[in-house]
Amino acid sequence: MHSWFDPPARGFADARWFATDLHLPGRWVGFLHLDDAALHRNVFLDSRIDAPWQRCVQVPLDALAEQELPQARVGWLLHTSFCCSTLLARMLFCAPYCTALREPLLLRRLADARFADWPLAGAMELPLRLLARPWHEGATVLIKPTHAALNIAAELLQLRPGERALVLTSRLEDFVISNIKKTPETHARVRELVVRALKALGLSQPPATPPDLLCEVALQWAAQSLVVGRLLRQFGAERVRVLQERALLADPVAVSAAANDWLQLGIPAAVLAEQAQRAGGLHAKVETRPYGPAQREHEAAIIRQHYGAEIARALRWADRQLQPWLGEVGHLHERPEFALT
Repeated sequence: MHSWFDPPARGFADARWFATDLHLPGRWVGFLHLDDAALHRNVFLDSRIDAPWQRCVQVPLDALAEQELPQARVGWLLHTSFCCSTLLARMLFCAPYCTALREPLLLRRLADARFADWPLAGAMELPLRLLARPWHEGATVLIKPTHAALNIAAELLQLRPGERALVLTSRLEDFVISNIKKTPETHARVRELVVRALKALGLSQPPATPPDLLCEVALQWAAQSLVVGRLLRQFGAERVRVLQERALLADPVAVSAAANDWLQLGIPAAVLAEQAQRAGGLHAKVETRPYGPAQREHEAAIIRQHYGAEIARALRWADRQLQPWLGEVGHLHERPEFALT
């Protein structure tokens, strides 16, 4: 068994010497030796990782600048949160053909720095090169940043000009229902996420003040939708496509195949179909727990039964207060379906 703190024989050329953390003021990157099993085991590669990431080996940025870093083709999976992006990332994690990096902490650090107005000029290239190292010979890499990193999504694509992005999102009602299912700790972060999304749009104030939590959730969804709309306008359908959560859940095998083609991940069709079928029947964050469309719809029905009045009130408020603001991306409840293919 490898040591967390001993680099592989190939050193920085090996993606298993994983860039776990980034400290911009101190100008260092932290590394741990991870293997494929660790990537599969950990749902997210951020502060929740089941590894001693706080003790990672700190390497100065200047010492990394001249390193030869092999580069894989990267496919970007962006998302607006609570829309099954972790599920899709699991479907597309098909080693040795494609390795999925789910919410690496480096991108969260860069997003936080952008939010805090820390100067990022020249600071993003090296972290991206570290994440883009192939885990297997000839393999591709799927990178799924945290939804809080939508504020740097445009820069990520500018710095990786030959690569494509898929943005997974959901309808407002589905987003509200998903939020109701979350913990009080998650609810407590909604306001910060609203502020982050507004700042990504260059705004300090929303078009209206939400009167309660679910209206604030609707505001978060609307602001993130506008960020996605700007990405589409900036890069066009040649580089950015949008996928609705409901389309993924309706036919996960077909949609994962289309995503594989669009992102140019190179996963053999039979391998992907088997993985998508398997992952589609399990909980995306607890792979030992069976979980499929019937269970998901059953939970949603229970929430509608118990919180129907609150959900309807939030949707009415959004229609009344946010609709004019959202005109550029279509009607609040029936946005244009941006085709994946």
